[in-house]
Amino acid sequence: MSQDDAPIPILAPPEAENYWRVTRTPIYSAALVLPFILIYETGLILLNTQVINGGDAIVLNMISPLFRLIGAEASVASSVLVLILCFAVWQMKRKGPWSIHPPVLAAMFFESLLYAVLLFMLLGYFAQYLPHGGSLASLAPAASHARSAMHPALQDFVLYCGAGVYEELVFRVMLLGLLMLVFTKLFHMEHAYAAAWSVVVGAIIFSAFHHIGGQKFAWGIFLQRVLAGLYFSAIYFNRSFGVAVASHALYDILVGLDHMRG
Repeated sequence: MSQDDAPIPILAPPEAENYWRVTRTPIYSAALVLPFILIYETGLILLNTQVINGGDAIVLNMISPLFRLIGAEASVASSVLVLILCFAVWQMKRKGPWSIHPPVLAAMFFESLLYAVLLFMLLGYFAQYLPHGGSLASLAPAASHARSAMHPALQDFVLYCGAGVYEELVFRVMLLGLLMLVFTKLFHMEHAYAAAWSVVVGAIIFSAFHHIGGQKFAWGIFLQRVLAGLYFSAIYFNRSFGVAVASHALYDILVGLDHMRG
């Protein structure tokens, strides 16, 4: 065979060479999170509801003083601006490429769905053995206001998408980062020990947050949420923020579908 007759090699895109590395980049996290943000923000507008996710309410309370300094009022859309700014700074700091390959993004979605299904099955199994575990429907994300009677199923779906985004932003990115600083700088722990303590304490705070607002406390439900917090923290540290967000939102949607079926 002559050199001219030799087969031409088909070069795979760089993402296919190292899926696990490339999908940890900020641009892929942003692309995976975008649909959930759009569903949440658009849903709030179309439903004309006062119900917002509890994590979103925390972000709004945090940024409101900054907006008042420039003579403006923070709104739900302000949280989106904060997210966009964080992604932009993160992407520029990493100096990574701005291109996205749709097949890789689709693989990230199905990977997240796999994690969501696995958690759904695990918590459903453990609920049988935990004291007062209750049903998975009791693990629905916290809202900042009482629910509206209009379009409850659609409103729940919108809320689940918002929970995936803003609870991961607050309890994984912000809280775990703060706890890491406390344990490393204040208690002078080694990084590995600080990370372990941050994940455990963060999961406990994440679970306790869901009981704020009137939900009756039960040890079984509390422990299930602690397990969920540990699970999402593991995804956040080992995969990416985007995969953690999608896994969280898809898990909540599975819980909602299970509740509707029951």
